[in-house]
Amino acid sequence: MPALVTSRTPAFQGLERALIRRRLMQLDPRLRVELGLLALLTAAVLFWQVRVPLDGLARSRGPFAAIGVVAVAWLILAALGSVLAGGYHARRLRAGPHGPEWLSLPLESSRLERHLAWESCSRLPWLAVPALGVLAAAIGLVPAWWLALLAAAFVGLLRVAGGLGCAVGYRVVLAATEPRARLHPIERVLAVAAPRVARRRVSGARWRSAPPWVALLAKDLLVTFRVAAMRRTAAVPIAFGVASLLAWQLPGEPAFRHFVAFALSLLAAAGLAEWLIVLAGSDPFAALRVLPVGVMTVWGARAIWAVVGALGLVATQAIAARGLSAHALQLFLAWSGAATVAIGVLGINYGVTLFPRVDVASRMLGLSLVLAMVASIMLPLSGWIILLTAVLHSARRLPRWAWLEET
Repeated sequence: MPALVTSRTPAFQGLERALIRRRLMQLDPRLRVELGLLALLTAAVLFWQVRVPLDGLARSRGPFAAIGVVAVAWLILAALGSVLAGGYHARRLRAGPHGPEWLSLPLESSRLERHLAWESCSRLPWLAVPALGVLAAAIGLVPAWWLALLAAAFVGLLRVAGGLGCAVGYRVVLAATEPRARLHPIERVLAVAAPRVARRRVSGARWRSAPPWVALLAKDLLVTFRVAAMRRTAAVPIAFGVASLLAWQLPGEPAFRHFVAFALSLLAAAGLAEWLIVLAGSDPFAALRVLPVGVMTVWGARAIWAVVGALGLVATQAIAARGLSAHALQLFLAWSGAATVAIGVLGINYGVTLFPRVDVASRMLGLSLVLAMVASIMLPLSGWIILLTAVLHSARRLPRWAWLEET
């Protein structure tokens, strides 16, 4: 390895700035506006929910009580950010981080370690959206200088939490890595992670004649069974689906079992949508775009999975549900099936229209579902309107699939 005569810190700083700019430019202007509006709407909903109880608390116990509530919210968001950053960092180190062959470059190991941690923390700024809503709810209830102090404290706390989560994830992966003499710890981790994909062996391809949508369905099954990450993603909706069936065996009133089973079935639908997004992103961009397939073929193949998932959930719920009248059971099955299809189609729309940006599609899905959930809490049934609006709005982007570019 060549001797390092200068620090690579400026090069990494330039790389990180370029990555931020490129990721922003990858989103077309309309999508950037949509993301901004969704973020503002989410913050406004939180402001609406937090403002009244926070005002009552400040009037009865003083401004420091309101400051304490905001501080607790900061700690909760920081803990969430630490878990997200640590989990993502550990997964990336196990699988091998994206980018060049890091070990072949003449880099300072400690600076490379910090860059990979920065990459894992790059999603945490999204937590500023709920923080903005909580902070706005405190305007007029606490002194203005306290608001500035709380905002600065949140930024610092989020940085510390992200770094702590990455450190824990790094230590977990390092503990499971075989010791190697004369290697920096991050080099040991990357040396083990890099060849993992290369060691996988699968049987040779067998060429068959089949409609394109059938070929995509078969490919989805093979990828899901062969790739561990895909199996874990597919296991999430199955686990929530099984839990929703077991909810009918809980003690208590039928209404309680009804509520728990429905909530778990919605989580199963969200997991199904996430799996469909990952499936869409698993298609090699260069290979898919030269095939004689159109957007409806790609979309329709994944829509079949959404319908199959909804039918499976409804059929098993019809067998497991107990304590409901015939009319209530029919209503429950109709709502569960419709919600599963709608959430699945939303995931498909984002996965196809944002292809191959799986991360952006997942964020859009999460934002839409959180917004629909919060709206339902504020005003019953309004969440369904938001969900259907998101489905129709995302479907408008489907004709633009032919102009997508790999970025």
